[in-house]
This record gives sequence, structure tokens and C-alpha cells, in this order.
Amino acid sequence: MKIKNNIIQILPFLILLSSCYPISVHHTKWRIKWDKEKKEGKEQYFSQSLKTFQTKSPNVVLIVCDDLGKYEVSAYGVDHIQTPHIDQLGREGVIFQEGYVTAPTCAPSRAGLMTGRVQNRYGFETQIMEFYPTNMIEYLSGKYIVKTDDWVLTTRPEYPSEWQVHKQGVPPTEINLAELLNGYGYHTGITGKWHLGASRHHLPWERGFDYQYGFNGAFSLYTPEREWNKVINYVHESFSTRYQWESGRYGEGAITENGKEIREEKYLTFAIRDKAIEFIRNSKDLDNPFFLYCAFSAPHVPFQAPVDYYCKYEHVEDENKRVYYAMISALDDAIGDLHHAIKEMGLEENTMIFLLSDNGGASYTGATDNGPLKGGKLTQFEGGINVPFMMKWKGHIPEGIRYEEPVLSTDIFTTVVQNVGAKLPADREYDGVNLLDYVNGKSDIPPHEQLFWRADHIWAIRDGNYKMILSTRDGWAELYDLKKDKSETINLKDQMPELFEALKEKHKEWQDKNLPPKPMWPRVMDHKFVLNGKEYLFPA
Repeated sequence: MKIKNNIIQILPFLILLSSCYPISVHHTKWRIKWDKEKKEGKEQYFSQSLKTFQTKSPNVVLIVCDDLGKYEVSAYGVDHIQTPHIDQLGREGVIFQEGYVTAPTCAPSRAGLMTGRVQNRYGFETQIMEFYPTNMIEYLSGKYIVKTDDWVLTTRPEYPSEWQVHKQGVPPTEINLAELLNGYGYHTGITGKWHLGASRHHLPWERGFDYQYGFNGAFSLYTPEREWNKVINYVHESFSTRYQWESGRYGEGAITENGKEIREEKYLTFAIRDKAIEFIRNSKDLDNPFFLYCAFSAPHVPFQAPVDYYCKYEHVEDENKRVYYAMISALDDAIGDLHHAIKEMGLEENTMIFLLSDNGGASYTGATDNGPLKGGKLTQFEGGINVPFMMKWKGHIPEGIRYEEPVLSTDIFTTVVQNVGAKLPADREYDGVNLLDYVNGKSDIPPHEQLFWRADHIWAIRDGNYKMILSTRDGWAELYDLKKDKSETINLKDQMPELFEALKEKHKEWQDKNLPPKPMWPRVMDHKFVLNGKEYLFPA
């Protein structure tokens, strides 16, 4: 409080000073430099005569939900909500009990998913930033004066200049799944959320997609205007959601089709579904197989639900949860319609389908607590990275099984590439396995010996049943036995110091061997969580 009062007292002087001389917070260390060797490797890969698709090469449909917690899907044993269509997809294929993503936030997680490489390898460590403080006045105001709720400005006043911010996203040196499949003759399309870069070099139509519908940023309204007929809103009174409601469908939230801004009047979840089905229908008679990346934005904030779905939850007294559950039911129906369309068009046996969420449920909304899992989105606790994850390929993998060993979202990239007659680029490391070898029983060893996560000061590793998580900045460290304690409540660090140190050393070795010295860009804030009575700060 004393510091805040002092800042308020000197703020008029700082404003006067800045009017005469700008107090810059820009720092040259955040100039983004793309890897020249990877750029050459990518060019060489695509300059080769790639083998064209085989006659029976499968179509690929990748369905991604946004902030859908594992325990908002009834296939994982909950009864407060029913998701029959998502459940059916898993029932007709494989439900992964221990499915993980590479980050607990949207953009980094999607980067790892789409490139098949843990995104830290190329410096994509935290969310893409739309803007930074541009001078010390803005920085100090954000740190001490502006009400930011549980968002805490913890970084030093050293940020990229504006022209560097535009370079944030998956670097053009990386090869995403659409680019690779397009190189093998696949017809490629995206419907929904992109969030992997909004500048010219990063947009979907520049990164391997023949067709695009959706928005390029982190969020968009589900309706063309805030108030819309037959749609119920729930507005969170928080620093971040206020900005989302105010942004509406402008800028990176604008709805575009093949790069042209359009006015979409359908509820967005259903519009994404309809465009996905239309893409499949337009692709099915082509000589080429197709790849569809159907990236729903539900149930990410802002919370908006069709009134007929809202009415299904009259028994839910909490208005926040009622709207949230209605959004999930609408999402479930949309996924069911997409799945049904694939069957109806006779494509089921030659279409590989994956479904997962980009991270765990956003517990800070108050609408979900991720069931027995600790934490949620933004945290590397299980609630943030352990997600619903399913796969179906009729006639090629068993139906109705639950696979118990940990798998990772990057496995999707490798699985697809190795089953469509393509080959992985040889100039870079990949972090996935061919899931068919495991679900078909060809391999009896776990797919991954260890799984690693890092976001600035947060390190985490899962090795077998044990998981270590720590903050190098804040000094806390924890060790859990996930087989006995999936809720991460019993810290074994002091009881098993040798194991803790061994896992910490493994993590350090992984970083030293695989990661660049620093991320491509810095974040601005951390988010504060109080879990089991203990306060944590996680990078946003």
C-alpha cells in the first residue's frame, strides 16, 4: 500500500516528464529472429518431389474445443452434464484416460498440436500478446493503479517494440500439419479459431490452408452484436472479460472467410459446424483426400448460450454455470452433427478423427473446477494440462477401449503423417508417436518415458506416475504420485528428496538440450490462484 501511495504521489511528475521525454520500455533483446537452418530445411523439404497421396490415404478431421475441461465430458464419469455426441465418438474409437496438451493456454497448446513439436523448442512459450505497455507511465499504472483483479503485472518493464509484436506466432520456419498435408496433395481447410499469429506471414491462408472460415485471435463474440435475439449472456465482472466483451468482433475477433471480413449472424458454434460440414461436402468428390481443422471457440469466454439450450438447465441455480453448461451442450450437438455428416456421406471408414481440448477448464471463471483435478487453465497442475482426448478411425483401431498410458497432443501430428503415406521432415526433432502402434497393441511400452512443460518460471515434468512442478522465481516446489494422488494434494518433495532432485535435473537437461536460451517474446502478467489454501502465480 505504501508503494502504491508513493507511485500515486509522483505520477503527475512522471506524466509531465513523459510529455517532454518519452520513458521507453522497449528493449532490443526481444527482437524476434527466425531460425535460418530451419528455414532452409523447410524449403528443402518442400522442394523435393513429395510422394502424392495414395488412393486410399485417409481424410483427417481434427476437432479442437476451447477450454473444455475433462470433467465437463460425461465420458469421463461425470453426471452434472451430459455430452452424448462427444461420448459416442469416443465409444466408437478410443478414449485416452491420460491425454495431455503441451501447454495450459490456448495459443502455445495449439502451436504444439499443429507443428507436432513442443512449442518451447521454437520459443512459443506463452500467449501471443496483442499489446504491451509502451512507456513507464502505462507500466506503472498497470502495476499499481489499474484494477486488474487476479491478474498481476510481474514482469520487468522491458518489452518488444510494436513492429516486433507483429512477428509473434508460429514462426514461418516451422511446418504445420496443414502445410505438410497440402504438400502431399491434401485439400485443407480450417473452420473456427486460429490464434497462431495475426500478421500476414502467420495467417491460415499463408500457412497451408486452401479454405478458411473463422477468426484469427484468441476470442470472438458468439453473436454479431453483444445483445442478440434468443441468446443469453453471462458477463463476468473481471479485468480480462471486460476487454473481451468490449472488443466484440473487431480486429482479431472479426469473422473472415478466406481472408475477407463477413457478418456472421448464426450462433458462432453452429456457424463453425456448418462451414465444416460444407467443406467436407465440397471436398468429398475431389480426387484428393482432405484435412479439416475444426477449431471451435466454445466454451471459451465470453459466455453466450442459445436460449433453447439455456432452458435445458432450469435446475441449475448458478447463472454462470447454467450458461456455461448450455454452451457445452450446444458444442456437443455441433460435434454430433459433424460426426453424423461424415457417416452420412460414406466417409467414416476412410476418415481419421481426433477430438481434444486445447487446455483444461478455465476455473477462474467460476463455472468449472475441473472435478478432482487441481487448478485449471493457465496452470501446469493436472486441471490445466490433462484434457479430454479421443480418436476414431473405423476399421483401423479398436472400438470402445480406454487407453490408460499418458499420450500427448503432439502425437496427433506424428500419427497422421505416418498413416497417410507422408514422411516427417528429417531436419528437426518431433515430440510425438504413432498412436496406432499403442492402441492396436503393437507396443506394450508407454508412448512417452517423460513429458515436459515450461512457461517462464514454471517447470513441470511427468515421469511414470510421478510429477514434479516448481517455480524458479517464487521458490515453491512440489512432487506428486499421480497414481495415488491425481488431485495433487500430498506433496512428497521432503519425503523423496532424491527423486525430486533427479526429476529437476532431468528437466534441466531437457531444456539445455532442446530449448532456445529465451522465448521469442515476453508475457506481461501472471494470474493469481489460491489452491488448497496456497497462493500461486502462473504466467499468462
